[in-house]
Amino acid sequence: MAGQVHSGAPVLRKTDDHAAIRTLALRSGLEDGTFEDIVMAYGCYIGEELVGCAALKRDGDRFAVEWLAVADGFRRKGMGRMLVGKIEAEARMRGADRIWALARTTRFFEHLGFRVTTSEEAGGPAMSNCLLCSQYQRTCFPAIVTKQL
Repeated sequence: MAGQVHSGAPVLRKTDDHAAIRTLALRSGLEDGTFEDIVMAYGCYIGEELVGCAALKRDGDRFAVEWLAVADGFRRKGMGRMLVGKIEAEARMRGADRIWALARTTRFFEHLGFRVTTSEEAGGPAMSNCLLCSQYQRTCFPAIVTKQL
């Protein structure tokens, strides 16, 4: 919770607490979405508090990083890298040879080996929802990124 003193290292574990993921993501500035086609989600917890999260979405043979968020005060400590790594491993176990994401922070993903690409090259993900978002091209400049696994 905001203002609370946290002790101990974050613990990464599977979670199906979509309500907590949504709350953290919205608080972190992401727009709302659905959990349709989410096959696995992970959270970083300090005690019972969710301070980081990411989910793996599967749409046919395409896999994507979704709901990636880290709480203020916990960013730039490797938590996002750890979460994306876990999602990549989960995608590999499910037969993926690449993964994509709709990135608000392309530099973060580029540091993890992703590269900016087109919708066609990534296999069809679209930014159509972005066009409807009030943050688009004001506070958010998203790009489609992909990575070979």
